[in-house]
Amino acid sequence: MTAYAGDLCEGCAQDVLRVHQQGTWCQQCGVAIALNFRRCAHCVRWNPAFSQTLTAMDYAYPGAMLVRGLKEHGRLAHARLFARMLAHTLTVHRDTLPPIGALVPIPASQASLRRRGFNPAAEIAQSLSSHRAVPFKSWLVRAREGHLQKALDSDARRHSVQGMYQCAGPVGSIWVGVVDDVMTSGSTMHEAALALTRAGARGVVALVAARAVWQPDRSQTEM
Repeated sequence: MTAYAGDLCEGCAQDVLRVHQQGTWCQQCGVAIALNFRRCAHCVRWNPAFSQTLTAMDYAYPGAMLVRGLKEHGRLAHARLFARMLAHTLTVHRDTLPPIGALVPIPASQASLRRRGFNPAAEIAQSLSSHRAVPFKSWLVRAREGHLQKALDSDARRHSVQGMYQCAGPVGSIWVGVVDDVMTSGSTMHEAALALTRAGARGVVALVAARAVWQPDRSQTEM
């Protein structure tokens, strides 16, 4: 696959990219679900503020190693790779997507910015903006700092990020692609989408490099 020349060979692209995998995923949050269903039961009950999720790959071996290379070792070339993966994913799904008028990264916490020196989501979004010729906007800002979520279940994650984000100004009636490196429960994306739609956005599509594979409260699916 020439789009990944110098980064992933054809075989690795086939192994890593979700668009080349066999499976069925929730149209709204992107988690794996049973065949013949459109949304997981969690999304039916919760109804997240974002309408659709596109992910380049699952957060599992070997793709998770690429994410860790970016987040833990500062390999910024991986952000450009993820942007190319997402650009390809957007092209594959272009017939089912609304027209995205801006790309907005999930803001990083001050603690992670001090530790890493960069925001992985912003690096991916800026590169994707160049690939897709869609404006990059820093509309989202943190209203407060939060706590680490790794040990929290889905309900606790939703509670911990409530009111986390706000918009720096009016957005306008456009569809916004919100970019993040990894989606786990979807709670962070939900809060970001709420802030954007309250600021005037027509809707939000989640664009994530990697989607966590397993969620303990998403075992059921619904039409």
